[in-house]
Amino acid sequence: MNAPRCGKWLLRLMLVLPLSFPASTLAQQQTQPSYYTKPAGVSLEQAADMVRRQTGGRVLSATPVNKAGRRGYNVRVLLDGKRVKQYYVDADGRMSAR
Repeated sequence: MNAPRCGKWLLRLMLVLPLSFPASTLAQQQTQPSYYTKPAGVSLEQAADMVRRQTGGRVLSATPVNKAGRRGYNVRVLLDGKRVKQYYVDADGRMSAR
């Protein structure tokens, strides 16, 4: 008589136990770790800092632009306290003078 009661109890436990875990815990187990995701690319601040370090000038402005459907930044920099030059930095961090 004890065996059927134990079987029913075990069956109930198996049915209720998965429901007791929060959904967020299950979702975290199913998502990929952060090192599998592709980096977002260069930010506006990173692009401005990159131009400043490469040129040694003072950054006047940095604006986001879309060039051929790709994200990038136009960065204006003051060189030698006299000349203003504009650079383009794409989302991958490649810099070119304009």
